[in-house]
Amino acid sequence: MDERETAMEPDGVYLYCFAHRGRVGDIRLPGIDGREGIAALEAGAVAAVFSRVPLDGFSGPDAEANLQDLGWVAPRACQHERVVEEVMRFGPVLPVRFGTVFSSQQPLEKLLAEKGEQISRILDWVSDKEEWAVKGLVDTRKAREWLTAADPVLAERRRRLPDAPGARYLQQRQLDAEAGKALVLWRSAAAEQIRDAIQHEAVDVCPLKLQPQSGREGDREMTLNLAVLVLRDRLPEFHARAEAIGAAYAEEGLSVELSGPWPPYNFCPPSETRQNETLGVLRSS
Repeated sequence: MDERETAMEPDGVYLYCFAHRGRVGDIRLPGIDGREGIAALEAGAVAAVFSRVPLDGFSGPDAEANLQDLGWVAPRACQHERVVEEVMRFGPVLPVRFGTVFSSQQPLEKLLAEKGEQISRILDWVSDKEEWAVKGLVDTRKAREWLTAADPVLAERRRRLPDAPGARYLQQRQLDAEAGKALVLWRSAAAEQIRDAIQHEAVDVCPLKLQPQSGREGDREMTLNLAVLVLRDRLPEFHARAEAIGAAYAEEGLSVELSGPWPPYNFCPPSETRQNETLGVLRSS
């Protein structure tokens, strides 16, 4: 075997998530590299879900280039997510961020020995909860039209637009600029109101970065992006509230969309643990 073949031997350990011991199930998906299978390392009440990987893909001179290459990252990130979601079918998970690799199994065993009880408590804490995504999407043209009609000042200015083409054009430009300013304020206020309403049915809410829309959503702009942790027995009320909020804003050009359940990336560990950074050892090693 030459040096290149030796370098590609799966000598690292890629970590996907933690689960309760005995709750991983038979995971038949391939690992992140598409070759090695999924395994579980059990210690105490916890199981670590992992696969073997060649270390040179995630560390060393090639790693930085790989992690900057969307063509390399995207399929691996998707496979990471598939594995975590498959494990989640059997019970609660503590998901680990993409790219968490250990140099061997020994550091992972050490982590389980040191943090197993804490991980088990987090799994217990999340076992009756689900993470859902809540997005607010604005049809800008429809919202601008609604604002111009609903705001007395803007509506009066539109009513008074002159008939002369030149003067009308200039005043229409000014009206559009004022409507644009009003739209910014309205979007901010609507996002805050929706978040406040959603919180009534949530254990925790995590604001996320707004994302540009593409494809069929390209004519809408995201004004709200939340991860929401919900008690499983409160899901009907949560969905009903989100539906009611969406209906209330529909005429104004804002729609509310839900998706989930997702692995609880944004709430594991719980907020109080995140603030204390007591699980910092879960980063790549």
